[in-house]
Amino acid sequence: MYRKTLGLLVSLSLVGCGGGGGDSQFAKDNYPTQACPSNMTCGFMKAPKDYNNPNGEQVDIYYGVHKANDPANRIGALLLNFGGPSAEAVSGAGYMVEKELPKEILDRFDIVGMDPRGTGQSVFAKELTDCAVAQSNKQGDCSATYSQVAPFLGSNTVVKDMDMLRNLLGDEKLTFLGYSYGTRLGSLYAHTFPDKVRAIVLDSSMSPLDDNYIEMRVDNTAGYGKAADYRLGHDFALSSRYQTIVDSLFANSTYSANDVDLTLAEGSFTLGLTVARETSGDWQKIKPGLMTLLVQDSAAPIKKALSDNDDWPFVSHLSTSPDDLRGSALFKAVVCTDESSPLTTNEIVNSKDRYILASALYGLNTYYSTAGMCIDWPAKRDPIATVSNMESALGGQQILIIGGQYDPATPYSWAEEMVDAFGNSASLITVDNYVDHGFSYSNISCVDQKTTAYLLDPDTKISDETCDASALSQNKSFMIAPDTSHPAKDVIGW
Repeated sequence: MYRKTLGLLVSLSLVGCGGGGGDSQFAKDNYPTQACPSNMTCGFMKAPKDYNNPNGEQVDIYYGVHKANDPANRIGALLLNFGGPSAEAVSGAGYMVEKELPKEILDRFDIVGMDPRGTGQSVFAKELTDCAVAQSNKQGDCSATYSQVAPFLGSNTVVKDMDMLRNLLGDEKLTFLGYSYGTRLGSLYAHTFPDKVRAIVLDSSMSPLDDNYIEMRVDNTAGYGKAADYRLGHDFALSSRYQTIVDSLFANSTYSANDVDLTLAEGSFTLGLTVARETSGDWQKIKPGLMTLLVQDSAAPIKKALSDNDDWPFVSHLSTSPDDLRGSALFKAVVCTDESSPLTTNEIVNSKDRYILASALYGLNTYYSTAGMCIDWPAKRDPIATVSNMESALGGQQILIIGGQYDPATPYSWAEEMVDAFGNSASLITVDNYVDHGFSYSNISCVDQKTTAYLLDPDTKISDETCDASALSQNKSFMIAPDTSHPAKDVIGW
């Protein structure tokens, strides 16, 4: 029974993690073409389909470059990755050039985006889109496609593509800014090519230690609980009331308030929106209704808030758009391919207590919506390495890590684990009093200043700092027009 339930609910596993991989879709056949950004030049790099057979079949990797504005003082190329794994990077890099990156960076660096395999115009995006659309239309599924292409989509392969592109661009060493899942790529690059690292920024870090999907989602569950506690003002009474309501929802599929009933679906969406990213403005929309429910036991206001907003992330991302479907399919392909210690079906089904232990409030919701994703994975895996003891491997080369205390997508504990992995080579910028994800070059000045200083001069160690971003969440003009277009803010996955 639990296995069937997990299979039915796994389609919900990505809701609340962001949107699709930007506006791009594969460039051929029946799917719209995403043109090269007007501020970049683009092309295809040939790379081995299988790096274990480097002289075998070659595939196309799409990339774009914006040349440094001050070529006489050019440092090199800055490669950007916006996470997922679902997000293409070429159009995202074009946006960062136009809207976000400071003059000092644009003057000194070529800004580069590379669409990872399965995204944008790179190889395997069409295959994943085709199978995901067919699956959505109940005309097939992605099992055969996963068996054929997933072994060539994993993080180990993308890291090798990154190094090939570094070489193609003529840089002796890599300068990299990775958000969210991009931090997995950046840390794995440092592990795989430690002598090729110039500067790596890991913004909103994934865990360098978790070796299967369940471990990651259990950590996520704890992060949701921490963010919700912050949103509720660390108020034990409010948290206890919320817990009572959630327990009733999962036990009875409904909660009977003093006025009307709240359904499990409504409660699940409310849980998600309680930890929505600040830049979305969604928490502010539900906060009055949720507080009325918790304090007065009246469910009508929260039900009205949910019904008045039909574009909630937790609803709209159950999307049938080809690119969102592709993004979800790629997320599954990469995460399951990367597992180094995959769990058996029984171990996955029986992981419920681990979720609940991580957060009694979020445990069941996250378990039922995520745990079953890699059950019966049909394809060959390409396990990633544990990243640890990197200080000696890097020989003193500095790494900059950015983590949010209340990041709902990549919990702060992961940033701390990443710092431990790099030892004295790591500097840590902590963003406090702010529920969001992807912090550099998104209008948090103390983060941006430190990131720019590090990228320009990675040989000078950046001092650890905590940036209090509470003013952003209290700034009404910011909340009216939040910076939701930042490519790292709208991505399926991490």
